[in-house]
Amino acid sequence: GVLAAVLVASAAHAQFGERIDVVRILLDMRVTTINGDAIGDLTPADFDVRVGGKRAEVESVEWIDESSSYRVDESSGDVVIEQRAGRLFVVFVQTDFARNNVRVAGQMGFLPFAEKLIDSFNPEDRIAVLQFDSHLKLRLDFTNDKEDVMAALKDSLRIDRPPQPPVVPEPSLASRLDREDMKKAADSEAGLLVVGNALRSIPGPKTLLLLGWGLGRLSGGAVHMTKTYQYAREALDAARTAIFTIDVPHVDYHDLELGLQRAAADTGGLYVKTYRFPQIAIERLQRTLAGHYEVTLVRPKELKSGVHDLVVRVKRRGAVVLAPVTYKDRQ
Repeated sequence: GVLAAVLVASAAHAQFGERIDVVRILLDMRVTTINGDAIGDLTPADFDVRVGGKRAEVESVEWIDESSSYRVDESSGDVVIEQRAGRLFVVFVQTDFARNNVRVAGQMGFLPFAEKLIDSFNPEDRIAVLQFDSHLKLRLDFTNDKEDVMAALKDSLRIDRPPQPPVVPEPSLASRLDREDMKKAADSEAGLLVVGNALRSIPGPKTLLLLGWGLGRLSGGAVHMTKTYQYAREALDAARTAIFTIDVPHVDYHDLELGLQRAAADTGGLYVKTYRFPQIAIERLQRTLAGHYEVTLVRPKELKSGVHDLVVRVKRRGAVVLAPVTYKDRQ
């Protein structure tokens, strides 16, 4: 789930002729049970949203079912087959340049489970594969060919120079990625910033699956998120992209998993760990990805322009909300 563009609608002229601007905020978010099952029957009255500490009016709530290509028509009860555009997934693989055994073994061990996850996607879903080792590399542009996706994921174990991926119809990631910025990206956070900027001009929500070993820097016994991460998060928010982090190292705990957890929480995604129970992690991801809400808010008028804390609560016992934690006004 993800932050999106602002729609500015000019309201009726006031009595004295001045114009009142009603600024609407579109949010993508997911709501699940504690077990990760998607909850899809909420109404505007179920949501309590605060932007910068001020309550925002929830104007509309639309549930987007992403688990299948059919829906039941509520008026007639008929099953309607829908031709969907399909979801867009970006798989961002962190391949450890230092070849740390725990990280490499985890990446290799996760591949069969990645195959199950990719297999569960709808036929019309499209997936791109990027890799970060010493810099950012594009292995595969958006495609619905699952065999090509798995081949690209296997290739991401290697540290090499991948060939130019085949040209694909719009939306294309290759045509939007800045090659120089990809080469200059010195860490995964910089890589995520390049990806976020590339995704901004592609309409609609996207999901970034980060198969990784960590984000942030360990210093003084604590993990700190970098300034580049903050920029990356803002770019991904503007691109309506949530980060779902899949923690793959073969170890019960590692410091930089805190950075992976933070990235998922900040962007409205989910964090799962694969070391002990990879099948359970994958099933939870699948259930959470079954659908999302598009929630339209009226921006509180008294807010100044800038970045605001975003707090979303749902009046449903045990409900877990996956939503971005900040909202930035669009210029």
